[in-house]
Amino acid sequence: MSVSLKQNKYLRIFQSLQHNKIKFQTPLILRMFGALNKINMRNENRYILCNFLDQHSDRLGLGDDIYEINNDKTLNQLFLLAFNKAKKFKLVEALYNEYINSINAINRKKPI
Repeated sequence: MSVSLKQNKYLRIFQSLQHNKIKFQTPLILRMFGALNKINMRNENRYILCNFLDQHSDRLGLGDDIYEINNDKTLNQLFLLAFNKAKKFKLVEALYNEYINSINAINRKKPI
C-alpha cells in the first residue's frame, strides 16, 4: 500500500506540500485527492474525507452519521460534499491540513 506512495515521483510531490503559508490551497487539495486515487489509495481518500466531515459535522450541519452517508455516495460525490462544505464554512484550510496530516502519516508507515 504505502510502497507505491514511496515512489520518488509521488514522495517528492507530497513532501513539497509541507509549506505552512500556502496561499492557494484549493488546487493542492485537488491534486492530493487525484494523486491518492491514481496510486490506488481510494480507501485512504475516503477515510480522510469522512474524518474531516465527522470532525466538523456540528459546524457543517451534518446531523446524520457521516459514515452512513459515506456508504451511499461515490468517492467523487463525497469529495464534492466535503469540499463544498469546506468552502461554504471557510474550512478549506482544515481540509488541506487533514490531507497533509494523513499523507504524512501514510509516508511514515513502514511498508508491509
